[in-house]
Amino acid sequence: MAAKDKLFAQFTMLNYLHGSRDRSVQEILDHLLENTDWGKAQLKGGAGDFGLRNVQNWLIDIRSSAELATQIAYRGDPRTRRQPLYSATTPTVGNRIMPIEEACLALMAEKFLQAAIPADFFDAALQDLFVAARSRLKEHEKAPKQQRTRVREYLKRIAIEQRGQTLVERDVPYDVLGPLSRAILEGKRIECRYRDDKRELHPFGIVLRSPKIYLLAVDDYVLRRRRPEDVTPALFLCARISDAKVSERPNLVPDDFDADTFIEHGGLDGDADDWGSGDRGFKLVLRIFDGDCDNLLSDLTEFPLSKDQEILREEGTGHYLLSARRMRGTHQLIEWIMGRVERIEVVAPTALRNYIMERLDAMRTRYT
Repeated sequence: MAAKDKLFAQFTMLNYLHGSRDRSVQEILDHLLENTDWGKAQLKGGAGDFGLRNVQNWLIDIRSSAELATQIAYRGDPRTRRQPLYSATTPTVGNRIMPIEEACLALMAEKFLQAAIPADFFDAALQDLFVAARSRLKEHEKAPKQQRTRVREYLKRIAIEQRGQTLVERDVPYDVLGPLSRAILEGKRIECRYRDDKRELHPFGIVLRSPKIYLLAVDDYVLRRRRPEDVTPALFLCARISDAKVSERPNLVPDDFDADTFIEHGGLDGDADDWGSGDRGFKLVLRIFDGDCDNLLSDLTEFPLSKDQEILREEGTGHYLLSARRMRGTHQLIEWIMGRVERIEVVAPTALRNYIMERLDAMRTRYT
């Protein structure tokens, strides 16, 4: 039998299923036996099931395929029907089939990014995507259990969790995020109230620091006195912004501002200290007290503090010394050091060591 005869039979099957009532495997086979060369060859060969198993396998293959211009929907419960029923569907985005893997990614994006998506942005750009993804997932779950992956359970088993104590989330300020996002896209300023004070802000960007959402911006009166490239944006908590609307006046933020670079260089830690290290950062040296049941050493080996990190055993003590270059004095670093309590000791820089000692003394004072 020629390969083209088999391919033609498969497309004949899809055409038969489109726009018709639900069909059983036997009905599909009967149609192919009568209308295709493949079917006539099955009859001529005298096979006992006349290709029934072939049709069942084709249905399974097409259900899991992302390459064909259609998908096969399963109807009915195989426990109560002698033969399951099938029909052709087209769960598409535009004119393209959405693979089940892509549907999973879309639904994960909806789950984890919903706090950052303004409602009008969702309606304009993402609603069709998420609806198509949910439709694709629904169709996939209709497959017999042995033919489907546990997609719905997979989505429940993926989570994102921040380190440290989790704060209770507030309602997402969608009425604020919408105007802020439009202002950034259109290159405009934001007119709003912040803690009830009237402000005109030049928005640099938006940062999600779960559960808080920040606007990076500079007041207009600041930019009237200084050049945009000479200012550092301040943090405005979106939950404290009200009456936000897009101004008609242009935003003077530098075109090359990058939020990731801003964060990497300690921009979210405005009152932190680099202890005179400048843009190059400083060399951090920690003494690690490796306990019998402590996995701190292995953690730091697998997840280093810096790309330029080295851990060596300290002669004469049995402990270890960690050296990490290009470090910055962020609040996260301070909290990480103090959170390791007696397991580590800051050796250098001296200014950081003294700062940690001051914080510990202040804490001890509170408890005495």
